[in-house]
Amino acid sequence: MARARRERFGLRAGEAPPPRSRRRWLSWMLPAAVAALLAVAQPAVASVPSADASPTASPGASPSASPGASPSTSSSAAQASSTSGSLGARIAKIALSQVGNGDNPVVTNFNGLNCNPYSTMVAGFSANSDGCGDDSTFNVRNSNENWCADFAKWVWQQAGVTQDMNTINAAASSFVQWALDDGQNPVADSGTPVVGDAVVFFHAGDITPARYADHVGIVVAVNADGTVDMVNGDFSSSTNVKVEHDVNLDLTTFAHNTWSSGEVWALVSPPTAAQHANPRASVSGPSTAVVGSEAEYRADGSERGGSMTGYYWTFGDGRATNSNGARVTHTFATPGMHTITVTATSSFGTVTTVTKNVNVVGASASVAAVPSTETWYSSYPVSYYRFVRSGSGSTVGLAADVWDGASWLQLQAAGTPASSGAIAALSYIDPEVDSATTPHAYYRAADGSLAESYLGASGWVSKDLPGAPAAGADIVAAYTASGPAVFFVDAHGRLSETSEASGTWSTRTLSNFDVQSSPLALAETADGPTLFAVARGGALVTASQAGRAWPVVPSRIRVSEHATLSALTTPDGAASVVVNGVVSPRSKGAPTLVQLTQRSRGAWGATALPGTARVGAIAASTYELPSAVSGPIGDFPNPPGTLVNGPTHRLGTVVAYLSAHGAPAVTYNDGTGWHTAALPGTATAITGIAAEPIAHQPLQVYVGTASGPAMDTTGDTAPPSGPWTTRALPSTPATFADRVLLYSAGSGDLPAAQAAASAAGLASSQVTTSYQVAWAATLSGDHFVIAVGQAALNALEYNTCGWTNPSAVDPGSTPFDYVTRALNVLPGADLFMNGASSTEANTQQRAIDMAYYAVHGALPSGQTALPAAVASARTCLGAAS
Repeated sequence: MARARRERFGLRAGEAPPPRSRRRWLSWMLPAAVAALLAVAQPAVASVPSADASPTASPGASPSASPGASPSTSSSAAQASSTSGSLGARIAKIALSQVGNGDNPVVTNFNGLNCNPYSTMVAGFSANSDGCGDDSTFNVRNSNENWCADFAKWVWQQAGVTQDMNTINAAASSFVQWALDDGQNPVADSGTPVVGDAVVFFHAGDITPARYADHVGIVVAVNADGTVDMVNGDFSSSTNVKVEHDVNLDLTTFAHNTWSSGEVWALVSPPTAAQHANPRASVSGPSTAVVGSEAEYRADGSERGGSMTGYYWTFGDGRATNSNGARVTHTFATPGMHTITVTATSSFGTVTTVTKNVNVVGASASVAAVPSTETWYSSYPVSYYRFVRSGSGSTVGLAADVWDGASWLQLQAAGTPASSGAIAALSYIDPEVDSATTPHAYYRAADGSLAESYLGASGWVSKDLPGAPAAGADIVAAYTASGPAVFFVDAHGRLSETSEASGTWSTRTLSNFDVQSSPLALAETADGPTLFAVARGGALVTASQAGRAWPVVPSRIRVSEHATLSALTTPDGAASVVVNGVVSPRSKGAPTLVQLTQRSRGAWGATALPGTARVGAIAASTYELPSAVSGPIGDFPNPPGTLVNGPTHRLGTVVAYLSAHGAPAVTYNDGTGWHTAALPGTATAITGIAAEPIAHQPLQVYVGTASGPAMDTTGDTAPPSGPWTTRALPSTPATFADRVLLYSAGSGDLPAAQAAASAAGLASSQVTTSYQVAWAATLSGDHFVIAVGQAALNALEYNTCGWTNPSAVDPGSTPFDYVTRALNVLPGADLFMNGASSTEANTQQRAIDMAYYAVHGALPSGQTALPAAVASARTCLGAAS
């Protein structure tokens, strides 16, 4: 597999790395055969691949022509007019109508997200909308995928091309495969362009769908002098990555100037024979879904004279969740607007793609989950943010324990919480942070006000919100159909809400019914939030919105003085609460563990759960059943094919608590009934759970122990029965030195990494031989990762060995670049330090120098320069662990 060369960054100490060309990464990301089969994006290198390119003119364009302008030559207009009503003219008209439409959020380079509506509307294989905004023109949520081919496919479809459109995917080279299937024989730099043609650009070599193609554009006019006007999707500019109109182009000159000398082009013509009409298709299902519950959707289609052969679904949260079948269930992992797409395929090979917008709501929990946006087709690994108090006395602050998919790091966040009361963690798509999914914490501040902290585009932000929670009050929150809302009990025992609408926060009293300020729990449903609290007399009460009113309904359930609550949304979408401390005559006054679930017509059903819980905090959630995971990380779903009828249920319910003997334990329902399982070790408290229904993510139960905070966790696909392992959590915010990580992949390089850690004064735990740990640390940008030796360098640069990684990225590729000089600042996400040199001795000295400089800001005594770095190589060396 050929791979485009990437620049290496030689930086002086303290310098930030220059922007990376994301195009160069994507150009080698997947083997061509895999990309063609799976519709994975190929690079769409456009008119400004370098920083010094003109923002107003494309290479190959005439000096007076500006991309994005209307055709300026009379011959262009005459050509379009003469073919009016033809398929080519329709293609040109539709393509021209899109000029200027582009990415949201706005970007001017290819160093990060590439969020566009066309990938959504053609059911792009990646269909990952994490970090993407909405497109107001088409009323869909954008998807993060290189989109020149998606745009060209969409234009052809809109103009009426129906033939074998499943052949075309996000790989520009897929247009060549379509041409071959149509009986065409594309030849390099040959043929006469015609309006409506697709033009595919390749590096020098054969024109074949097995090779990478750099770009595909659409001819919208052929001029009298032989030049063409083209509309190109996915072109960067000084204002946005967008659809661009380039005029008066000589295709050979354009190819050479945009990419490199030797670049070739090939023409692919739309069909000339009569085509079958597209099938009719529709999608039905709920327009509001809840994080942590299953939503069922149905596709219906018909084809005159034929039949339907398949339905292919994307949900905007990565390729691992793509599905096939007429009826499917899906569990959304993050709140916000998502666009479902369904591609219906007929027996004639014709396809119709339809979309449906779903507003996903969700409740706060003990952790906020944030999917990764660093790889365009995968939301892995998922970062968890667990908000805790740091410091003591008058210096209490807010910190976030952050899980990057392999390890924990405590980061100091903005804000000063009060010394008691639960902190609500909630993540959602936030317009204030460029539509990124970002973690939020809501809490009672030290001054008695309600406060919010969130991770903004430039770091942590803290601000006061209207409302005054009671001292010691629990805070809960939800992302509702109207936006974020925070709930608490005020000093008068009244349920209150502070919510945001159109960027403005306001507060109101929900009910004057007298309730305790703690415990307070919330479950979100498609009908709105349901609050659970305890009345002063010990009765469990519920409150659900009815219009603007929030009637409080006391139940017959009575609880003990120190009862605790944990709410969840059941797999089928109902509000539920687990109570630790229910008192009933049968229990003769002893507390019991009970789940209370909302039934039809407002009735509630109570279920006594197995397991004897000590009075204290509990944590409940849904979790993804291991049987619902189709295979190991990196497996691909099948392409559209045989119809599948009936949904597959994917979720169970789990509750964590301390047993009567002080041991952590779980009670869980895996669809076969309730079961119990012991967790390792002993604990003093249950402090939370991370069990969101996200594929390939472990169950995590957070506990307090005599020696500090800890986490009991399963494997990625292990059931709650285990096996479980325990690891300590950080207890103080990390310093820069804590973030230094030395990675060795070859046994001969491990002594060099250990010597570097010792010389810099780092703990031995800051040396890892785990590819998973090194990958996650590099991806997050929260660590200073030094690849010690050739094996580690090759692994992080190429992954030629095909080692399993947390992002589910395919063998032979990574999203990473390396930096070649010592720094004492974080290099940034997707960047690591090259600690490999030509000999073992030089590698050890280079690693020592880099680690020492990172910690102390200077080279070790007597050192004036680092030994020279060696380049990475596509060679499999070492081992994954």
